Amino acid sequence: MSARELAVLLIMCIAWGFHFVVIKLAVTEIPPMYYAAIRMTLVAAMMTPFLRWRPGHMLRVLGGGLCLGAINYSLMFTGLKFATASASAIAIELYVPFATILSMMFLGDTLGWRRGLGIVFAFAGVAIIALGQADDAGPETRIGLGVGLVAAGAFVEAVGAVFVKKATAFKPHELLAWFGVIGTIALWIGTFLFEDGQRAALAAADKTMIIGAILYSAIVASIFAHSAYYWLLQRLPVSVVAPSVLLTTVLAVFFSVMLLGDPFGPRMIIGGLMTLAGVGVVLLRSAKKQVNNPALTEPPG
Repeated sequence: MSARELAVLLIMCIAWGFHFVVIKLAVTEIPPMYYAAIRMTLVAAMMTPFLRWRPGHMLRVLGGGLCLGAINYSLMFTGLKFATASASAIAIELYVPFATILSMMFLGDTLGWRRGLGIVFAFAGVAIIALGQADDAGPETRIGLGVGLVAAGAFVEAVGAVFVKKATAFKPHELLAWFGVIGTIALWIGTFLFEDGQRAALAAADKTMIIGAILYSAIVASIFAHSAYYWLLQRLPVSVVAPSVLLTTVLAVFFSVMLLGDPFGPRMIIGGLMTLAGVGVVLLRSAKKQVNNPALTEPPG
């Protein structure tokens, strides 16, 4: 890995790790789906020049767009409203076990006992965190509900990754453009159906913080970080790039504890270490075996 590649990887991990703090601050001010809809609208506007219509392949893009541009954010952002940012950052790692199970079911992958044990450890770690409720976590914090919603979002992302794995006719930036458009439409429909008080919440919110959060989510976390991830995949072995999601989670927990004051007791430490260890085993074994696992080429979030 060159110094340039290492710098890009570290900046990408920092960008995704800090994003959990940004989302948490935003969804405490305005409804989660409303925030996601504004974010994806900006992504769609910036990526529109890359839209390409490819007959015979659009159903996969539609499925991927709904999973990776709308439903996942609805669940994840709502989960972040109830759970701490640090717990959510760990729960989203379940994307890797979910993607591995789906690749076995639909992409011809085989599991093996080591990856199977890693999956069990990852789920057990998140369960330990979800079953706890720290006394100093805040009156609106409901760890179990929030972590469950984030985990559901991780599952939806894994389903979307299977769609993307089969959408070989599209380049990554073309897929991101379609996901922005599809996500925008679906999220605006969702926020008007399932949320209320959007304008009142926006009027009462800290405008500078909300605008900064939207710009960060759209430009830094979506466009820059995903582009950097695919840029790295083109230049480095997948076994080097894919495990970077573990560093992202460590940084997310660090930022959340230091900047938001998230509680970080024995339950979080044990559950977090179990989850990261399990996910690490799955990623490294998958990369070593070069299996057809979308978790290796599709980043969560």
